[in-house]
Amino acid sequence: MGALAHYLESHGLPTTQISLIRKHTEIIKPPRALWVPFELGRPLGAPNEAEFQRKVLWSALELFQAEQGPVLVDFPEDIPGKGKPGGQDNDWVCPVNFSARPTEENELDKLISAFQDEMAELRPWHDLSLERRGRTAMAEFDPENVTDLLTGFLQDTTSEALLGRFSLAVALRLAAQDLKSYYFEAATTKPGTEIPDSKTFRKWFWDQTAAGLVLKKIQEICSQSNDRELSLTGQKFIVPMA
Repeated sequence: MGALAHYLESHGLPTTQISLIRKHTEIIKPPRALWVPFELGRPLGAPNEAEFQRKVLWSALELFQAEQGPVLVDFPEDIPGKGKPGGQDNDWVCPVNFSARPTEENELDKLISAFQDEMAELRPWHDLSLERRGRTAMAEFDPENVTDLLTGFLQDTTSEALLGRFSLAVALRLAAQDLKSYYFEAATTKPGTEIPDSKTFRKWFWDQTAAGLVLKKIQEICSQSNDRELSLTGQKFIVPMA
């Protein structure tokens, strides 16, 4: 974005931006930049905090008042609630208890059964999420198709009808993303439930759910595949490197 800002400014268009990585901004030296102390992917801070998000935007826009640049200003606040009781620094607990989660990825029958149970237990919460929010981040597959596609792949019974216009590798990538969206939307819908930051959600999803184990097992299978697209999918697109 910093390089693009230099280009736009050279054509007479003033720019300002929000920076999440201060070191990069210091090197690129865009004309105007507001550095914010938020995690990657959340340049405006916490979700559902409209007043706070407006404050961040206004701080970035106020940089247009600077007489000359490059200007790099630090936003002085962290996300609301961080470090306070009930805030983002506390452990977050999903409203659904997944006690049946198997401890080993290679217990395939138990793993698939636990995964199917989780999807069913979360469905009422996801339906409530759709009702309350009026939208979902599930882009390609509905919950039933996600379940059928992923379990079918593990059992080597993938239905061609589920793939639609996608190759198997692409369908698995998209289903993995839709699965994580489903869990996040369902698990954060209960009234009064704190919305976790992405680090907290990732730890819960990968360490405490059968869904996380399902994706790890799919990654393992894909990575060992002789199919180049499946192998690349397993190496790069199913489970985060972290």
